[in-house]
Amino acid sequence: MARTYRTKEGDTADWICWRAYGQITKGLVEKVLAQNAGLSSYGPVLPAGVKLTLPDIEQPAPSRRVRL
Repeated sequence: MARTYRTKEGDTADWICWRAYGQITKGLVEKVLAQNAGLSSYGPVLPAGVKLTLPDIEQPAPSRRVRL
């Protein structure tokens, strides 16, 4: 289920991705920008109070090390 986020003064798209997903994988910021049409018109630093929809992403399965 997609989540919403309301920006705070000084937020950037990559910072929001880091805080929301705990990572910045290839294409993640672009997915957030695509989900929120017009977001890029604000420039790199977003103003406070903009409501964003954060898309669901598939989290990679954690790798396990097995010692034999």
